Amino acid sequence: MLRIDHLTKRFGALKAVDDLSFSVRPGRVTGFLGPNGAGKTTTLRIALGLVQANAGSVTFDGQPYRRLVRPGRQVGASLEASSFHPGRSALDHLRDLAPVVGVPDRRCAQVLELVGLETVAGRRVGQYSLGMRGRLALAGALLGDPATLLLDEPTNGLDPEGIAWMRGLLRDLARQGRTVLISSHLLSEVQQSVDDVVIIAHGRLVQAIPLAQLAALDRPHTLVEPARPEPFKELARDLGWGLRETPEGFEVTGATAAELGHTCFIAGLELHQLASSRPALEATFLALTEGAPTQSDSTQSDSTHSESPQSDQSQSDQTQSDLRQVGP
Repeated sequence: MLRIDHLTKRFGALKAVDDLSFSVRPGRVTGFLGPNGAGKTTTLRIALGLVQANAGSVTFDGQPYRRLVRPGRQVGASLEASSFHPGRSALDHLRDLAPVVGVPDRRCAQVLELVGLETVAGRRVGQYSLGMRGRLALAGALLGDPATLLLDEPTNGLDPEGIAWMRGLLRDLARQGRTVLISSHLLSEVQQSVDDVVIIAHGRLVQAIPLAQLAALDRPHTLVEPARPEPFKELARDLGWGLRETPEGFEVTGATAAELGHTCFIAGLELHQLASSRPALEATFLALTEGAPTQSDSTQSDSTHSESPQSDQSQSDQTQSDLRQVGP
């Protein structure tokens, strides 16, 4: 199990991660979600020992990453899909990583086949598409056959067929009993892949719940088009219904379609349209995170401070080389 406990990280005056706590269970795929700059990559880098937290801890089955006996065999990570030497082949890249992770050379060909790159293993990475580089980053994460996977934006650059393939692979990995955490700034990209969601904004936890319960956080509403809008609005105010005008009529909260239709019938109000509607999960996600300031919106830190705030993207630029330094 991956456990994050009261994690805090400051860059000068900016709190990139603010007292963050959640757990990721084995056998399930967990989506780590939040707007760009919410602190997702910072959290993952702290988990891997690449950034030092100001407070709190991250543990894998009770141990921090730096105390794992064979970290490359226990935790696999993919935080950046562009940190490859463009003149080297995918196979050569993995052969460099293999002794660091502690696996034999033959494992390189196995993971390339697993991610669908076996036919282009000898091609220079500089000729790869963004989606192919993402597959290669995943191959590196899987090299040690780890029990825990941390994947940052794993569907980035994949075409629809590749996204469907990724979903199936993540499900298979979770069914094998692995702990799988995938980050994204869009719920729509991962909602068909994950079992649980951890949503953060401005470094703080917003929700940590099963995906199936996420929709329940936002009340369903009823779409209605009354023949006479003004009497309908007066009735809604008297009954305490929530109203939002739309081009077609109103969105009503506080009454089901059946209740609304019956009430309007008794009141003698003619309706041209009446339908139930439930918010899309993406809309619920955006409602939970809207208004939270991102790093670019926050107060700039002291320019003389030895550390400076970085975006989730820029923080991951050196991840591949950093991971070599913290290997077994």
